[in-house]
Amino acid sequence: MASSSALAQEGGSWRDAISDWFGSSESESGTSGTTASHVDQAVQDLIAEINVLREELGVYDYPAEAERQDDRAPVHIYVKSLEVLTKLSAVQRKFGVPAAEVGRIPFKEIEPEDVLANVAYILREVRKIKAQMVIEREIEPAPLAGGKTASSVYKSLADASFLLDGLRGRPLTPDDMFRNAGYVLDEMELIAAKLKVPLDFELPEISGAKRPVDVAQQVLRATYKVINLQTRLGMDASGVPGLTLVRVTPSEVYDATNMLLAEMARIKLHLDINVPRDDDGTEPRGKKPEDTFAVVLVIVRNLDVMSRAAVS
Repeated sequence: MASSSALAQEGGSWRDAISDWFGSSESESGTSGTTASHVDQAVQDLIAEINVLREELGVYDYPAEAERQDDRAPVHIYVKSLEVLTKLSAVQRKFGVPAAEVGRIPFKEIEPEDVLANVAYILREVRKIKAQMVIEREIEPAPLAGGKTASSVYKSLADASFLLDGLRGRPLTPDDMFRNAGYVLDEMELIAAKLKVPLDFELPEISGAKRPVDVAQQVLRATYKVINLQTRLGMDASGVPGLTLVRVTPSEVYDATNMLLAEMARIKLHLDINVPRDDDGTEPRGKKPEDTFAVVLVIVRNLDVMSRAAVS
């Protein structure tokens, strides 16, 4: 996000920025004046609204704190906002509010204003819960703090995501890990078809129980493979997400697989693959970390095959 031309100017509020965007014919080119600071300002409002809900509804768990990230881009933050929406829609169902539509990464170069629009949508959906629960307490709007970057916005959204776990009633689980890993494999299938590469989907046999940290290690291994594929395709390769392999939770594995999904979106855009993955809506049940471990091994194996076939 920090490299976008939209970051050239600061000033105003995120509400002004998004109003300017929706009223501007220049929005698709990323020249609306939306900056990382505007996006972070909106996320701080979101965090404040979630905290109001938590306090008014008596949720007093101690949420995890997100790790610092580096080298993040708007597409990574957009994917993180989809994670927040996924959790929020579960909270809405819990409190009898029509669930928000989560959506997917749009087929375009993601700009700061795209992220801002999604955060604004999330804020509206949070306020629907407040209205349903007759919570009239309002937040003090966050000030605009200059100098924010894509990485700092990513961390703020990750903090918002952890705060929603208490409202949702549970953190993410191995089922969520498994579903996301399957999405990555589905996206890879579309890319492989473009590259005319057959993939091998046979799951390996896994001996012994696995922990989320074991899965995370393989996801990071897959990330390096994706970077290699992007390089061979002539793309600007992304950086590896920061993930301290200590006391890894399913939420952190989910986050890492989300980053793989963001990278798949970048590759699809580069290869002009405007085809959505299939999704039959089936929710996995009773999965264990070793199930996701096996899927990620398939991802790693097939990324090697795709890289050998890639021509920049």
